Amino acid sequence: MTTLRVGGPARKLVTAEREDEIIDTVRAADAAGEAILVVGGGSNLVVADEGFAGTTVLVATRGVTTEQDGDFAMVTAAAGEPWDDLVARLVEDGLSGVECLAGIPGLVGAVPMQNVGAYGQDVSE
Repeated sequence: MTTLRVGGPARKLVTAEREDEIIDTVRAADAAGEAILVVGGGSNLVVADEGFAGTTVLVATRGVTTEQDGDFAMVTAAAGEPWDDLVARLVEDGLSGVECLAGIPGLVGAVPMQNVGAYGQDVSE
């Protein structure tokens, strides 16, 4: 589950392909007083050899929509979409503003948290 391929197993793994699966899993773990780890692509994750004793939620939601209005576009992407795939799609669609952010590992859901940036562009802009 990590790009470094290190660490032990999760005690419990839930692969969430829908938003409600993520919410329900987190709520159930909270109610049980259980530790929870939300994982995307694993590119910024190191796990101890003992593994993780709680519930791990692998975010696997997918989907992208684009609404264009003249020179502007509103893109909505699910948290589990691979970031680099999204950038490639937007470039193929003729949209600009994220093209310098190609090649960065991870999923869309982690991008705002990390304020991904390269070559003078960053996602906050």
